[in-house]
Amino acid sequence: MKQFSNKYQAILQVVILLAILIAVNVLASTVYQRFDLTKEGRFTLTEATQDLLVDLDDVVYVRVYLEGELNSGFRRLRNSTLDMLNEFRAYASSDLEYEFVDPIGGTSVEERKAIIDQLSEKGLKPTRVFEPDGSESILFPGLIVAYKGRELAVPLLLEQLNRPPQETLNNSIALIEYNIANAIQKLRRPSKPAIAFLEGHGELSAPEVGDITATLENYYVVNRLDITQELYIPPRYNAVIIARPTKPFEDSNKFKIDQYIMNGGRVLWLVENMATSLDSMQRDGGKFIAMDYGLNLEDQLFRYGVRVNFDLVQDLQSTQIPLTVGTDQFGNARQMRLFPWPYFPIINLANNGHPVTKNLNAVVGQFVATIDTVQPKAEVKKTILLTTSPRSRVLEAPIQVDVNDVRQSRQVDDARFNAGPQPIAVALEGVFSSPFKNRLAAETIAMIDTIEGVSFLEESKPTRMVVISDGDMIRNDYDPLNNRISPLGYYKFTKENFANKALIQNAVEWLTDENGIIAARSKDIKLRLLDATKVKAEQTTWQLVNIGVPLLLLLVFGVGYNFVRKRRYT
Repeated sequence: MKQFSNKYQAILQVVILLAILIAVNVLASTVYQRFDLTKEGRFTLTEATQDLLVDLDDVVYVRVYLEGELNSGFRRLRNSTLDMLNEFRAYASSDLEYEFVDPIGGTSVEERKAIIDQLSEKGLKPTRVFEPDGSESILFPGLIVAYKGRELAVPLLLEQLNRPPQETLNNSIALIEYNIANAIQKLRRPSKPAIAFLEGHGELSAPEVGDITATLENYYVVNRLDITQELYIPPRYNAVIIARPTKPFEDSNKFKIDQYIMNGGRVLWLVENMATSLDSMQRDGGKFIAMDYGLNLEDQLFRYGVRVNFDLVQDLQSTQIPLTVGTDQFGNARQMRLFPWPYFPIINLANNGHPVTKNLNAVVGQFVATIDTVQPKAEVKKTILLTTSPRSRVLEAPIQVDVNDVRQSRQVDDARFNAGPQPIAVALEGVFSSPFKNRLAAETIAMIDTIEGVSFLEESKPTRMVVISDGDMIRNDYDPLNNRISPLGYYKFTKENFANKALIQNAVEWLTDENGIIAARSKDIKLRLLDATKVKAEQTTWQLVNIGVPLLLLLVFGVGYNFVRKRRYT
């Protein structure tokens, strides 16, 4: 009887266990939850990315060109990309497919060249990898996202000068979510957003911003708009760019910009007050007086929360310019040498995790001014984006720029370069107050309201701006004789590439982003490297621990199990 009861108890236990398993399975299928146990939340997608993936209405196909024989660094990049795509699939389900391929594995020389040209045309640049044994391989650290017949190339490896490979790799991994989500968002747009370069006040010409225009045209409709010929700035423009104006702004045109902002428009300001030019210095015997452009924008920018000062910054962390040294018997220059030019600073990024400058390489400026933030309204959030190095000094107007100062090395080791980091770019976001508030007569406001599509607003809708105190930050070199446009950020005298183009791209992305995808650029993955010296010294000890401890635990378990079993059944 007792044996019969035990039998039913065993059956009951099995039934209860099956019921619990079924209940857990049903609960798991209805309640979705993932747990990220990393300190910085590296596997937690931003809310905007989650919404983007859940809302997909067609299959997104991702082809990753990281497969085959990879070294440890690229293998880590490959595995991190795989982990991120699995996180994407957790929200997108069957609407996301991916594969990893080796594009040139097992191909002939001719086929390899054709593949390299094809991927380069799509936007994936080849990377040459040199192994310790002297061998060389070609990789394409990137992917291509396809959606509804359109595709977009996404490089995964950042180009960062003067940074350790491990740090560059870590920064690249931190941006995987943003890069893929941003590509999907761009492909899902039914039409490209529109942006405009404003004209009418001596701004940079189309060829002088030709490189960044060509880059932006991949994602935006880019126009040039002469506001002196328009009644107002059309609201169809998601953002406008004011690129180094050199002529005064009349109140009527300031009003057009202001009301565009009041209606939620976004503006990238690249303005400088002091008229400076390397060309004019070469024409005027190596020196000139930096004069005021008289832009008449001070009151407007002040009301928005910033002040671009009438000064120039010199920085010992700078690039170089070519100067002639020595003369022959006829007084002609003998040779050309590169000299540090403190008026062309190599700009630091403010360490605040802002999406515009997060993981950005250094940028170069030309005759930059300082920026002050003011507090007209508490609703405006101000974030410093760029600063000079701590070894800077500020020259107040009037300023004589003389190339002979650096030729004679009078400034290089000057103890006066102690002003500390100087802000030269700031991001503004919030609700802005119009500088025309309480300045317009009632009849003027009534007349404005009669214009179709226009109405006077004293307070803005929530919006954003970026102010940079160097108009040349967006200017590329242009050779009018050969109609040749150089890449933005390429400095011809030292043949260096700076991140000016990436800075402008990020600024425009931040200004036009409506869904918050750019927040993923602020994610940070901390680099936790082992102490190489300690690892080498204790390598044998930890190898023995890793081999011996599991074997010892297995031995203890076996002895204990046999001991318990013997006592139970004897």
